[in-house]
Amino acid sequence: MSVMIKKEIFAFSVIAALALIPSHMEARAAIKQFNNKQESIFEFLADDMEYSKTQIIGKGHVTIINLDYFVTANKAIYDTQNREIILSGNVNAYKGNSFYLKSKEVKIKLQEDYSFLEPFYLQDSESGLWVDSQSAEFNNNVYQIKEANVSTCSVNNPIWKIKAKEGEYDANKEWLTIWHPHLCIYDVPVLYFPYLSFSLGYKRKSGLLYPIVGNSGDDGLIYSQPIFIAPDDNWDMTFTPQIRTKRGGGFYNEFRIIDDKDEILWANLGFFANSRSYQQTYDLENRNHYGFQLKYGRENLFAKESNYFYEDGLYLDISQISDIDYFRLQDENAQNIADLQGNLLTSRMNYYLKSSKDYLGFSARYYSDLEQTSNARTLQTLPQIQYHRQIENILVDNLYYDFDYKANHFTRPIGYRAIQQEAKLPIIYTQSLWNDFANFSFSPTFYGTSVDYSNVERGLNLKNGRYLSQYYQIKLNTDLVKKYDHFGHTLSLEAEYILPGFEDKTGDFTNFFTLPGDRQEFRVKGTQNFYTLDNSLILSHKMEQYFYFEDSGEELGELENEVQYFLNHQWSFLSDIFYSHKRGRISEATHQINYESDYINASFGHFMRENFAHEDLLNGRFGEANYINAGFRKEFENFDLFASVGYDYKERYLKTWQVGIDTQIRCFSFGIKYVSEIYPMLTSRGAEARDDKYVLLTIKFIPLLSSDVKLGN
Repeated sequence: MSVMIKKEIFAFSVIAALALIPSHMEARAAIKQFNNKQESIFEFLADDMEYSKTQIIGKGHVTIINLDYFVTANKAIYDTQNREIILSGNVNAYKGNSFYLKSKEVKIKLQEDYSFLEPFYLQDSESGLWVDSQSAEFNNNVYQIKEANVSTCSVNNPIWKIKAKEGEYDANKEWLTIWHPHLCIYDVPVLYFPYLSFSLGYKRKSGLLYPIVGNSGDDGLIYSQPIFIAPDDNWDMTFTPQIRTKRGGGFYNEFRIIDDKDEILWANLGFFANSRSYQQTYDLENRNHYGFQLKYGRENLFAKESNYFYEDGLYLDISQISDIDYFRLQDENAQNIADLQGNLLTSRMNYYLKSSKDYLGFSARYYSDLEQTSNARTLQTLPQIQYHRQIENILVDNLYYDFDYKANHFTRPIGYRAIQQEAKLPIIYTQSLWNDFANFSFSPTFYGTSVDYSNVERGLNLKNGRYLSQYYQIKLNTDLVKKYDHFGHTLSLEAEYILPGFEDKTGDFTNFFTLPGDRQEFRVKGTQNFYTLDNSLILSHKMEQYFYFEDSGEELGELENEVQYFLNHQWSFLSDIFYSHKRGRISEATHQINYESDYINASFGHFMRENFAHEDLLNGRFGEANYINAGFRKEFENFDLFASVGYDYKERYLKTWQVGIDTQIRCFSFGIKYVSEIYPMLTSRGAEARDDKYVLLTIKFIPLLSSDVKLGN
């Protein structure tokens, strides 16, 4: 990145450069130099040129073109003997189509790749950051600057700037280094650094990232210093040591690598050691907090199109941590990436092979209850193996079969363990009805499972279970679409009936296991959607109900009724209700109203789940909950105002609330918010609620410095 004239190379498109030159320059005096390949390496243009012995003097709209730069000035003197050119009067240099630097006078020695600029102005077109200096010397693509100012604010009256005695800018590396800088708000110094170095470009480079500095009444002074390491184009890492003066210290290390399929493997590991006095004060179960996270997904890992299994895929989502404080001691990114539903943290590993007829899958799941001091009694699935035969036609038209086999290993250190094998073979007959307005299917299904227990505790009499059954699945469904004058409508209806045939059951099956086909059940489901004529969704409505005909104490399952309504592009409403017929009241309900416009966002929500609600770990349905949440953000001309609240109306306490204000212009951002939250902390007695209140100040000198200051009780 040089404004120097190098006669040995020239790779600039003259047409592109002249696109930014006024049209009256087209018929001006010009001097060109060529290399041995007859390629233009230097152009000197001006409205008027004078020749005086060894000097060529250009006046009026002077333009020097070289490589991907062109420089304009009021006047230029080219000394052909010393090969030196002096440009003066409103000197502007452009790189491509972007303004690059400005000076009153530039001296260029062509053969020595050296220049002197006084005064000097450099601006990065992408970030808006500029450097203003009394003088600068350029040599070997490095600018040496004196008495410099650095900022991204307005040049005339910047809100903030960094004043430095001296520094240097490496044009090739796009790297600026300054010594003895002072951070000034307007002209008032507020912070001093002995040394500061940062990138002016957007290319990944190793170095220090913005530190996080804060103060907490519980943790003391907080300092976290991320170190970014990017040794190669396909991987990088961020190592972040931190110290909390009243609590302890530790580190977190985030690692990213991109493979040949452009898939990213993300990993994070960390360790934090509390002081012994801090552990005793809060009766923490763990003195040290540690953990590891990994996330990666990829298709076609080993399979090839020429193989029988032409497709395969791997998915990893692993989070193993000591307790919830592992997340709280770092930023929110790690917790948001983890599969955390309430207090249950889930790790997954899946790998599959697929052909046109067969599917083979290997999976494992590991659950961590973060509110328990021990996870030894939690049943884990390590691993599950599945084989599935794709649906295939047999004997006559409309007659099909598929086959499914699973082997599950349920294990844990304390408590019974089990190995379950199950197989399922449905024979499916399908028939379209009423000119394809509906579809009917009848399926005799054969099912068998075995459960072998081990590590059974004393006093618990569990015998290995065996279950064989044959049952019938009868299904009728329809999918209808109709377009009206002002809207479109889709309607899907489905009814399914399961009729037991014969069964043979021996041994024991705990509540952990389900046995399909062991009772009569009938399921009805309906879904309808309304659309505008441009296919924007207006209303979505879904209902689902199970009926049970066996004497199991529950004749009706939960009724689910879900409605989503979009009044326009701003207002939306969601209601999802589960009703328990057995209890005669709602078992779970979610309501949410959202409003989004250009200048304001607002939401109000309600969620409740009773302890008798049906549990579904896969969809996060477990545990009792009762709370209301609301929030808004309003954008004004110079600042944003925001607030949010979460209230547990059964226990009658505020789970969290905050209020704050943000203001941001191009170069400066300031925010302040007051936060009150109650969160779990793992003590020797189990998870206990902890009340935390603090003020968080956020200051950003864009794009150089960002700092969060936390003031707590």
